[in-house]
Amino acid sequence: MNTDKTRKYLKDIAELCIDGVQGYKDAAEKVDTPHLKSLFTTFAKEREGILNAINKELVTLGAPAVTQGRTDGTALGSIHKFWLDFKSVLSSDNTESILEECKRGEQYILDEMDDVLKHKTELVASSAKVLQDARYTIWKRMETIEHAEEAQA
Repeated sequence: MNTDKTRKYLKDIAELCIDGVQGYKDAAEKVDTPHLKSLFTTFAKEREGILNAINKELVTLGAPAVTQGRTDGTALGSIHKFWLDFKSVLSSDNTESILEECKRGEQYILDEMDDVLKHKTELVASSAKVLQDARYTIWKRMETIEHAEEAQA
């Protein structure tokens, strides 16, 4: 197991979680249906919970917690591009587009987590568990978004 590599992976995923929290808060403000507002608010809180779990693991590994406004790291370019795309969709006031963009964001973080978990044997065991639990939660959220999309159609 490689503690330095584990810290880097955790930091990158934490940065994505910060954008997810803000993205869901913004989405909740943009949609008109109370059900979707509640759903996105719940997702933002869940993503904060994932971020807190990752930050707790980072601190246990001797690294600083990742907080809003921290933008160093290799994931920055991808995060920034996604965030700009997400903001442009939110400006359209189109619920279908917002749901699609939320789904795209979930797929992005799932793909990043899958890439990290490919190296599971190199990770600190407790960190791998935190990421696996987070991945499952995010995967369930993606399913929920897909069901919401079907209901909108």
